[in-house]
Amino acid sequence: MAIAVFGDVHGNLEALEAILKHIRRNRKIKQAYFLGDAITFGPDSSACLKLLSKYKDKVKCVTGNHEQRMVRYDSSVSTMTYAGIKHMEYIYKSLDNDDLRFIKSMPHEYKISYKGFNVLFTHYSHDENGVVRDDYDEFTEAHLDRLFGVKNCDIVFFGHIHTRKIIINESGKSYVCNGSSGCVKGDKTFYTYFDVNHHICKEDSNLDIYRVNIKFNRKRFEEKMRTLPIPEKENFGKFCFGIDFNEVK
Repeated sequence: MAIAVFGDVHGNLEALEAILKHIRRNRKIKQAYFLGDAITFGPDSSACLKLLSKYKDKVKCVTGNHEQRMVRYDSSVSTMTYAGIKHMEYIYKSLDNDDLRFIKSMPHEYKISYKGFNVLFTHYSHDENGVVRDDYDEFTEAHLDRLFGVKNCDIVFFGHIHTRKIIINESGKSYVCNGSSGCVKGDKTFYTYFDVNHHICKEDSNLDIYRVNIKFNRKRFEEKMRTLPIPEKENFGKFCFGIDFNEVK
């Protein structure tokens, strides 16, 4: 049995469809974990939530900061770096009651025991009120130990930061920042394949953690981004998806 991990799809339905199709066909993968932020930026926030809900037995979902902003609709909405209140209102109005109920059903984290390892799946660290922290500029072992030190786990999978990074620590916690499977600038998305191969004991185990690249329908995705009246897409299109809406064609 192996585990698939992905997250930060951000309204990219074509990428999500490609990931789920690939996972379903991989007989070694028995469970998948989605690390939050299914919504905003891309054109299909509601459709992404509905697809994840459809596969909720196969794919365990945690809530991201963007989902939290939909159910905690407060001043934090306007502090987003690349999209503000107009974009968030547009996304909010695109969601129905089923979408909001699904968001509210998402836990902050999943913690499992997997082949002798305690493994945590979460969007990122949370404050005392359960709100995802935004202090994600520093990716160091010391910083991550401060954030996740109270968690009794050996391996932490998290999203939030869109660049994929991994720290393997033989004596302490290991960290896998999954990166964004939706905010990609080419025609390939990805998920992380995770498994543990035992030799004699836990201390003599190999961690299999690698990226699985998958093609998706980039043309259809980009056409939606260009034609739909998504507010503020000029602000984040190039950074998130490599689309320059200000470029003269």
